[in-house]
Amino acid sequence: NAVPLEIVWRVLVLASAVLLLGVFSVYAMVLVPAWGSTKYPAGLLPPRVMSRLNWIVGAGLVLAFGGNLLALVQQSMVFFGADAGRVVSEQLYNVVRIGTRFGDTWNVRMILLAIVALLFAASLYYRKSQPESVRAFWVANIWAMALIFGTFSVASHAAGSLLLPWVAILRDWLHGLAVGFWAGGAAALLA
Repeated sequence: NAVPLEIVWRVLVLASAVLLLGVFSVYAMVLVPAWGSTKYPAGLLPPRVMSRLNWIVGAGLVLAFGGNLLALVQQSMVFFGADAGRVVSEQLYNVVRIGTRFGDTWNVRMILLAIVALLFAASLYYRKSQPESVRAFWVANIWAMALIFGTFSVASHAAGSLLLPWVAILRDWLHGLAVGFWAGGAAALLA
């Protein structure tokens, strides 16, 4: 039986990760090579395009952080057989965050999301004083998002493979990256 709250957080977490990888990739691999111009030093794209991309990234980050927090609460509810109020009031989520494999991958994912958010914030902060750095921050976020996709693979069904689990994890990770580039890129272009 599917757990509705788990479905919600999985949709939020995966969709936001796919969108973020797609936006950063479309920016660096499609928009800048096709339409980039030194006439626009902050990001090499017209300000209206960069503004739209910034809004998409901001929304993606909010969904990613929210979905991951919801994931921790839901997994804690399952672990302790408790309701959300008890999990939050008694801080039971810390046991799951610190003492489980889910918590280990969740911690790494949150650190990487924080790095993505900091790099994105740096691109906004330095867009006037050091506009040439904007592109570097966005390209760095492609790599950080690729690592985030790795956290999904490490905690996926592929990790339970009885035959060559590292090959299964690698295949799952590459598949996730392909989906992120393709579906995330299409969503970024649409938005």
